[in-house]
Amino acid sequence: MIATSPFALATCQPGMERALKAEVARLRPDLHSGFQRPGLVTFKATHSPFRADEAPATVFSRLWAASAGPCLTPDAVFATAADIGSVRLFLGPRDVSPPEDHAPALRAALHDELAGWERALRPAFTTGPIGVGELVLDVLVWPGEPPVVGWHRHGPQRHQEPGGAITVAVPAGVPSRGFRKVAEALRTFSPTLAAGDLVLELGSSPGGGTRAWLEAGCRVVAVDPQPLHAEVRANAGVHSFASRVGDLDPAQLPPGIRWVACDAGLSADDLVSALNRLGPALQQVRGWLVMLPVADDAAAKRLPAALQKLASLGASKVAARQLPSNRGDVVVFGQR
Repeated sequence: MIATSPFALATCQPGMERALKAEVARLRPDLHSGFQRPGLVTFKATHSPFRADEAPATVFSRLWAASAGPCLTPDAVFATAADIGSVRLFLGPRDVSPPEDHAPALRAALHDELAGWERALRPAFTTGPIGVGELVLDVLVWPGEPPVVGWHRHGPQRHQEPGGAITVAVPAGVPSRGFRKVAEALRTFSPTLAAGDLVLELGSSPGGGTRAWLEAGCRVVAVDPQPLHAEVRANAGVHSFASRVGDLDPAQLPPGIRWVACDAGLSADDLVSALNRLGPALQQVRGWLVMLPVADDAAAKRLPAALQKLASLGASKVAARQLPSNRGDVVVFGQR
């Protein structure tokens, strides 16, 4: 049984490969980047083999795995599974951005590619819930290319779905992608929410994120100069302010705010300034879940400093990830 590999692989949002490699160079200089495709980067471990239970704490990765490299045929995939002693399979695409982002022709080709490999591989693997500590084979496919194969040791801190995807059931009538962003973040970071917790949501329009907080059992104070979708605004758990963040008067806010959410495109500096100004109304806040823009390499390089700035608000824990629905931003979770 092989538990390590000279190589590691990580997936990320297509277009963020440089940001991921820069992050790895800072956090794990023993990993040297190698083979690359959109949304996938491999690394050579120069000091010691990469272990299946390793998962460097990188913001821009969707998954980490020990790497076997490309496998041209099902028999090559089976041989890798036998070498590592795995009977569990994660089969999915390397690009886990929302399917609606793909052109119809690409969606059809990807569907066919996945279906072909599913027929070839699935019968040889065990189905059902995967236990903590089991070795899982990661098979990442893309139309017209051989699968890239790796493996990881499963656990609560690892990716829970093939390719690092996060499946979210979106209710009918949800007005924006904000629902997915908040739902993915709540699933990833698992904040300790109590029924009826009051959330101050900055940048709430048109209300997708608001709806996700409501679905999580919270009440929401929604702040945005643009109106919420009518069905969201009509919910009894929503109190809305037609205001820009900078114009919001802390005296207007109701008592008992427990969480702060923000998807207003604010930088860390502007967000910290806003929260400090609203401080009198946020004395009982337990934490925040905010989206920070990372539209270019420069913003990605500034991210560690931005996280430190957010930690200055009094968090005992700050973590950030770029999740499948984030696109041009990352979600930051802080808890007091």
